[in-house]
Amino acid sequence: MEGPKVPVVDEKEGAFPASEETPGQEESRVAFGDFQVKRSECPWWEDYLELRAEGWDWRKAAYIAWAASPGANRWPGTQEELAEKVLGLKSDRTIRKWREKHAGLDERIETLQVAPLLRHRRDVIDALVKVAMDPDPKAHQDRKLFLEMTKDYRPRQQTELTGKDGEALAGPQVVVYLPDNGRDDGKVDDSPTGGATE
Repeated sequence: MEGPKVPVVDEKEGAFPASEETPGQEESRVAFGDFQVKRSECPWWEDYLELRAEGWDWRKAAYIAWAASPGANRWPGTQEELAEKVLGLKSDRTIRKWREKHAGLDERIETLQVAPLLRHRRDVIDALVKVAMDPDPKAHQDRKLFLEMTKDYRPRQQTELTGKDGEALAGPQVVVYLPDNGRDDGKVDDSPTGGATE
């Protein structure tokens, strides 16, 4: 199933959350026009357009797409540069306020960051199943992973407590007291066999 059709150029419709008379909106409209011109420099342009198609205003869509993009060689390099040079804001304080006011911003950033993995999830699962079905012993790890994912197999884990450098633990023996299960009369058998008979 395909998502919404994403236009190549962003339209002004829905881009601005306030009227032109609202303080700061003239700067927003100028910055919007400049951003359209710079779109070829913007590696996160397609994510931005997808967010706009979801209904985000242009500044928040640009912020989300930028924040979700890989940090290495990110354009622009900092949130402050994004705010001032791309979004037409006086500082990145406005972005911090958005994040405080709209919890959905950070959630959308997180989902956008994992989107590349999710786009290939079905293909990877199909490949896993195909290899897991191969009787070749080399496919053992794929079968094991498949069975762990379907919860048909849980690897047994064993924990061993040791002292320093793997030596036996020194000190008092550990005594475990179990709660009364109601099956005995409360008498304690101190004999060496603990009441067991042969």
